[in-house]
Amino acid sequence: MTGSQDIRKDVRDAYDRIAPFFAETREKVWPPTMELIRERSPCILGDLGCGSGRALIEAARQGCRVVGIDSSEGQLKAAGRVLETGGFKNGPTLLQGDLSSLPLEDRVLDACLMIAVLHHLPQREERVRALEEAFRITRPGGVLQVSVWTHDQDRFRERHLSRIEGRRDQDELDGPLPGDHFVPWKRGSSAMRFYHLYGHGELEHEISMSPWTLQRSFFDGRNHWAECIRSS
Repeated sequence: MTGSQDIRKDVRDAYDRIAPFFAETREKVWPPTMELIRERSPCILGDLGCGSGRALIEAARQGCRVVGIDSSEGQLKAAGRVLETGGFKNGPTLLQGDLSSLPLEDRVLDACLMIAVLHHLPQREERVRALEEAFRITRPGGVLQVSVWTHDQDRFRERHLSRIEGRRDQDELDGPLPGDHFVPWKRGSSAMRFYHLYGHGELEHEISMSPWTLQRSFFDGRNHWAECIRSS
């Protein structure tokens, strides 16, 4: 496998290991995502990188038909339990798949979510490819909401600056390029997860390399967000 393939496999394996504990820390839907779900409901909504299913169950409660896709089998099982507990055992569709080759036909969704997932792809071309795949499966007039972690977060800012300014040596938590980091998970199980931490304007630039039309972008103090529309 290439370095990129190794990293992506490690991310998938990490989320498999932490799946029993991940849902305990991911119970609430971010306000921008809740707002989009309410605005677009009822619709056919896909959560790409759905994790433990917190957005899926909220969309189902709002009357959406939901499709959850994740590369981690463990996360999909957790999402299935969350949906079943919420009374949505038979309606939702859960699929294992990769962001660069989504297991859906063209133009089948009204809305897509990519919440805290794009940053797990180590190369820019892979991230743009994921955006292109989301575009492919979304109908004209449909929307995409993306959130990514950023090195402007307080916990990453000094570490990032000290690396790019040469004030410290590279260590085991540094990824291949500046902005790339490995973030440990320590609750219930241990795992290292790769993150490409975005800089100012970087998400908007990658969207400009895809077919999406950017409607708005913003920084909430922790994450960069973008909302896009498929205009044709």
